[in-house]
Amino acid sequence: MNSDSKIGAFALSAFFNDEYDAEAAAHALMDAGIPKDAITMTPGNRPDTSPIDHMGFLDALTGIFFHEEQRAAYAAALEQGGTLVTVQEMNEAQHNIALPILAEKGQIDLNERNS
Repeated sequence: MNSDSKIGAFALSAFFNDEYDAEAAAHALMDAGIPKDAITMTPGNRPDTSPIDHMGFLDALTGIFFHEEQRAAYAAALEQGGTLVTVQEMNEAQHNIALPILAEKGQIDLNERNS
């Protein structure tokens, strides 16, 4: 079995300041052949809703999809708003398609956002 057919070998995550950019990225991923059930959008806190405990959610994913540093950075960013898009269960070919889509649709660098 070649690496292009190994399902689940790759995962990506990207953070977007704007929910519409995140939705556009998710739609572009689906248009490119990434299965809808492989894409998760996690909204951050909004001014008009009660705060969400994102650490609890991301704690469950630590070690599976995120390293400890990523978990902490994403949790802090979600507390400030924005949307996390995670793509799971990809093979190498899908990963190579998804990576530029996420970058093109406006993913942000969390280090730049926090400085």
